[in-house]
Amino acid sequence: MNTVARSPRIIDGSRSVHPTGRFPSAALVLVGILPLLPLLLAVVDARPGFRLVMISLTVYAAMLAVALWFWVRSLRERLIRIAATGPLRFTPPGGVRLSPWLVPVTGLLPAAVTFLVQTLGLPTLGGRLLEWGPCILAIVSLFGLGREILAFRRTLGLVVDERGLHGVRRAAPLEASWNEIGAVTPVGPHGPKLAVSVAGRVPVIVDAHHLGSDPAAVAAVVSFFRDRPEQRHMLANGTDAMRTVEGALRS
Repeated sequence: MNTVARSPRIIDGSRSVHPTGRFPSAALVLVGILPLLPLLLAVVDARPGFRLVMISLTVYAAMLAVALWFWVRSLRERLIRIAATGPLRFTPPGGVRLSPWLVPVTGLLPAAVTFLVQTLGLPTLGGRLLEWGPCILAIVSLFGLGREILAFRRTLGLVVDERGLHGVRRAAPLEASWNEIGAVTPVGPHGPKLAVSVAGRVPVIVDAHHLGSDPAAVAAVVSFFRDRPEQRHMLANGTDAMRTVEGALRS
């Protein structure tokens, strides 16, 4: 799915999209260093079996670092990311969509390599941690893949159309007509989530990463069409709908 990133000034952008209120540079550096540990062990240890296991763990740790990079960089204040075609749909970028698949797939690699090392009888380091650790990681990875497969039943991102709101994949499902939708607001200490009040139900809380957009901006757009039913025909085309909101809220 092609997406279009926009930064319309429909909000002031003073509310941070990061949970701590600032860009998590320290976390990125820490996770970025993580792959160096198994890589260093693979370099200094001459046992071929141990080296293969450490290299597989290096690949997994590197994928975690890349996924975190995509996750963090997918958001910024005032940013709105929508599908390039079709009705208005707030959707995450390709890196965020692929990461939940690539991370668990690479998480299966250490277990596969460990099995190969044991089958071939290659020299390696003994101990339960090295024997069972990759297996536990594989189980967790399979669970993650299962979640992704089950999530395909939901619409990717948050669709805003003439019927109401629909989505969100890998988050709390949201299916509500316009008559059921109440307050739509950013929540959390610094607003990294979107809360949608639905009549007769508990509010639906959606992490901003599943929207690919600043939740404060999404809240402003949804509230605009909630309060102006005569404008909802514009929702058939997401780009036109955003132009309508920008023109009205900036005037």
